[in-house]
Amino acid sequence: MRTFPLQHPEHIHPALWRGTQLAHAGRPVVPTGFAHLDRELPGRGWPLGTLIEFLPSQPGIGEVHLLRPALSQLAAERSITLVHPPYMPHFHCWVDWQLQARRLLWINPGTQADALWATEQVLRHNSSAAVFCWAHPIRSASLRRLQLLARQSDTLCIILRPSCVLSQASAAVLRLALQPSPQGMQLHIIKRQGAAQSTVLTLQLYAASRAAVHQHASMDLPEMA
Repeated sequence: MRTFPLQHPEHIHPALWRGTQLAHAGRPVVPTGFAHLDRELPGRGWPLGTLIEFLPSQPGIGEVHLLRPALSQLAAERSITLVHPPYMPHFHCWVDWQLQARRLLWINPGTQADALWATEQVLRHNSSAAVFCWAHPIRSASLRRLQLLARQSDTLCIILRPSCVLSQASAAVLRLALQPSPQGMQLHIIKRQGAAQSTVLTLQLYAASRAAVHQHASMDLPEMA
C-alpha cells in the first residue's frame, strides 16, 4: 500500500514537518549539554545561523551559564561577543570555564541603536562564533533584520529581552522563558519549529553544596570564682 505523502512531509521538502512533531534541523546545531533539553529542540541542540531569544525573569539568573556547554564546543579561534550586557563581564569566570579571555569581546555602546548596529555588524561579517545582545526596547523590524542577518552566518546568535515582552510577536525561531530555581533554572520553550511544549524543564547549572557537619566542643564554662 502506498504511503500518503502528507504522512511524511519531510520527504517532499526538508523544510516541511507535521504540526505534531519537531522540525528537522535545516542548519547546523550545537548540543546544549543537557540531554532532556536537546530532546525538546529541533535538531537536538542550539541552532546556528538563526535568531534565538531568551526571556529571563531578571538579569543574572544564569542565562549565560546556560550556554556554557555550547560555548566550549564552538571554534576556539573565533571570538565570543557580548553586546550591551547589564553587568560587567567577569573575565576570571571565563577562564574557569576554560574559555580563553582573549576570545571575549565586550561592546558597551551608549545607545540601544548602537547596540543593535554592533550586533548587525558581527552577524554581517560572520566574525564571532557567538554573539549575545541585550536589547530593550526593540522594534519588530529590527528583530526581523537580525533574523535575516543571522541566517547569512553560522553564528550562535542570542538576543536577551525582559520577560514583559513575552506576549509580543517575535521573528526569533526559538524563544525561551527563563526562571531561577535552586542550583539552576526553569526553562519553558515558548516558540519552536514544531508542537508547542506544555511542560517546564528544570536544569541544574550548579552543583548542590553539602552542608558540612562539624563536631562542636562543649561551650559550658566553669563557674566564675
